[in-house]
Amino acid sequence: MSFKEKVKSALRGWFLTAARSLGEKPDAPAIRKSKNIFLTDIKVPVWLSLLTTFFAVAFMFVMDIGLSWTSVIAMLIFISVFCVYFAVSFNEYGKNIFADKDAVVLLCMLLIIGILSLQISEYYSSVFIFPLAAFAVMASMLLSARIGILYAFVLSVIAGMLFDIRFDIFLFMFAGSVCALWKADKIRKRSDFIFTGIRIVVVNALIICMFYLLNVYSVKEFTKNIVDGSLNAVLTVIILLAFMPLFEKLFSRTTNIKLIELADFNNDLLKKLMIEAPGTYHHSLMVAAIAEQAADAIGANSILVRVCSYYHDIGKIKNPEYFIENQAPGSKNPHDLLTPQMSALILVSHVKDGIFMASRANLDKEIIDNIAQHHGTTMIRSFYLKAVETNDSVDIENFRYSGPKPQTREAAIIMIADSCEAACKALEDPTAVRIKETVEKIVNNKFTDGQFSDCPITLKDLQIISDSAIDTLVSIYHARIEYKDKDKD
Repeated sequence: MSFKEKVKSALRGWFLTAARSLGEKPDAPAIRKSKNIFLTDIKVPVWLSLLTTFFAVAFMFVMDIGLSWTSVIAMLIFISVFCVYFAVSFNEYGKNIFADKDAVVLLCMLLIIGILSLQISEYYSSVFIFPLAAFAVMASMLLSARIGILYAFVLSVIAGMLFDIRFDIFLFMFAGSVCALWKADKIRKRSDFIFTGIRIVVVNALIICMFYLLNVYSVKEFTKNIVDGSLNAVLTVIILLAFMPLFEKLFSRTTNIKLIELADFNNDLLKKLMIEAPGTYHHSLMVAAIAEQAADAIGANSILVRVCSYYHDIGKIKNPEYFIENQAPGSKNPHDLLTPQMSALILVSHVKDGIFMASRANLDKEIIDNIAQHHGTTMIRSFYLKAVETNDSVDIENFRYSGPKPQTREAAIIMIADSCEAACKALEDPTAVRIKETVEKIVNNKFTDGQFSDCPITLKDLQIISDSAIDTLVSIYHARIEYKDKDKD
């Protein structure tokens, strides 16, 4: 190789490295449109959120039970026990929550609003009207199921403490909240909240009847509590319907309901993908079918997997003709006129383009993360081998995606489904045996390449995913009978 060629090669490598580094900060927040206050990132420091919550809760306690040394000491003991319980119960999970600023703000806000609503309910009507279940369900769906249970328990204890240390109030609140949290992760549409309300009415009535039979309530109190317990369920449904969409947008939280809405093919990005890159659009539908079945098989979030599969290749909208699924049969491949390095750069760029487009469209962080991770750091083998044929000193890193590697089981499933669908589509004779060999080879290669080293996926999970993908692909590409034309016969 001459000196001139060496200089060209070095400059090309430098430019490729510089291009790959643009926008490669996976931990940075997504660039979101700032015109709408509900779509801006929350920048409140964690310490400020916790300090504000502490003083707000302390003030509400003092206003309710009075200011004295004994009440202050009791309050400090209660808060200390709560903090220890949180630290022991959540361990590493708690660290993840505190690393997310908007999650901390949301958690603190729900706690403050919950206690304030509790006091207002008791002051103006009855504590039995307080819709604690609504706040527990929001905490569960917007943060996590464990946070929802913790929230229900803490507010139930607070309710029992503030009203003469009454066990009936604690059990009434906690039982209703647990009933509402049951199958909260299965809620798919907002009308499902009505069935949640019906369950709450039944559980509230049973708890009140139990304490009436134990002579805790008089007949008059029993009748009033039954009515209040029913109003509790109605208010729960109203609050969920009114405030869930607000908190979803304000704190950029991804719920199953929001994912179902994002799966609507009238979404601007999906419509643009369908029109400008129809081959990629069809590929995304196939990937979603494969990935959703695999996610169900291992107990992962199948709705998240399906929606992320729809959006994982939206970056190809920018240069659709450079991707084989969008090239018409017999048409000239534009990569024939490019160097392998440039072709690899174009392929790699569809990930960064997808992240940018998803961020501009204000898609949720989970979707953006899966777009970034669906190729991990895999190598573009075909162009690498083509480059090696002309130059032995090719840097393999210039032919790898920039990553990061999959961080979740859902991202790993999408990576496998994406590669398997593309590979099986390219098979000339997609028999069940060849599909099985192709899928197992892909999964094994990605495992040995270390693509799953950063996500909590097991070998058993990979085997189940592989078997599920094989079954789905065989059903998609199974051999069909060739029907004869009657006229020709």
